[in-house]
Amino acid sequence: FLGLHLPATDIPVQARRLYTLNWIRHIADVGYAPVPILSAGPLPGGALDLSHAFLRSVSPIHIEYLQNMGVGASLSISLLHEGRLWGLVACHHEEPRHVPYETLMACEFLGQLFSV
Repeated sequence: FLGLHLPATDIPVQARRLYTLNWIRHIADVGYAPVPILSAGPLPGGALDLSHAFLRSVSPIHIEYLQNMGVGASLSISLLHEGRLWGLVACHHEEPRHVPYETLMACEFLGQLFSV
């Protein structure tokens, strides 16, 4: 996919917002089964906002997209310009793959550095 350029409209507004809030997005196993979050009672202020949560699930449409490409794991690094999503470094592996925390933090640092 090196050098591939896609129009901004290929990334939905909701996903673009999440890529702007979070430097990295890691899906260790595209075939994972999402687990619902249970609450002991009503949440103050309504629904729980997981925008900043690293372990949040992703859209089933995105999972289907990755599976259609034959991807088993995915790591995306956001590139921002003036606070807006400018690009992504997308890393894919054909099998499920856990990336160590230290490597993820190095990727986050590189995303921030390249965005400067």
